[in-house]
Amino acid sequence: MKRFWIANLFLLMSAAAIAPVAMAQGSSHSSATDRNGDGVVSIQEVRLHYLDYSTN
Repeated sequence: MKRFWIANLFLLMSAAAIAPVAMAQGSSHSSATDRNGDGVVSIQEVRLHYLDYSTN
């Protein structure tokens, strides 16, 4: 029973430590990224980037 509580405590502390990092976002939305991985940021990718962040 003691192992059960220690294991659950460890899992909860791990989740609490990881959650803020998982929800983190960059501070700047000014640069578009390469969405399809071809190495070039196309006009369509830039347009989609600004459409994504214009509503937020």
